[in-house]
Amino acid sequence: MQDSERKRIARELHDTVGQLLAAMAMNQATVQAETSQLSPVAVKALEENVSMVQEILRGIRTISHLLHPPLLDEAGLPSALQWYVNEFSERSGVKVQLECQQGTRRLPPDVETAIFRVVQECLSNVHRHAASPTASVRLHEKDGRILLEIRDEGRGILPEKQRELAMGGGGVGLRGMRERVAQHGGELSIQSSGSGTTVTATMPCA
Repeated sequence: MQDSERKRIARELHDTVGQLLAAMAMNQATVQAETSQLSPVAVKALEENVSMVQEILRGIRTISHLLHPPLLDEAGLPSALQWYVNEFSERSGVKVQLECQQGTRRLPPDVETAIFRVVQECLSNVHRHAASPTASVRLHEKDGRILLEIRDEGRGILPEKQRELAMGGGGVGLRGMRERVAQHGGELSIQSSGSGTTVTATMPCA
């Protein structure tokens, strides 16, 4: 239900707010063609508005894609992950290496969405908590199961926190990952030390 709502909101942002901002940009282009009739103060205000509209458009596009990347539906999981990894690296400064098994077949839509959300949550945690300059995401299929591994080289998880995680504890994000993976008959494991953390998820392809 949550993923369906995210998809609906992403579509609304693109089809309503995005289209209105695009119309504003076209109107501004019309005014820009007649700047010779405007005062310097008005020209400056117009230029600032043009810049702000473009910035808002980029922000709306990014938010819409993060809510539900269209590539996930159109081109499949590897393409959507590549887009997200590039976007994440640019925003966070964390260099992420993505490795997807060549010829990875299309999975059921809800499985692809679950994997995408796990990667999204893990990389967000790397940025917020791990203080790692790099991370890696590996996705491959073996014996009818999809294997996902997200690894960083950060400070790791404190031992007391690891004990809490081993007992099924953790924050909302981690519980959400566990629920998503378990919903598809899979398992999620976390291994951590002072040299980094590895999150592994496995689930049936079908």
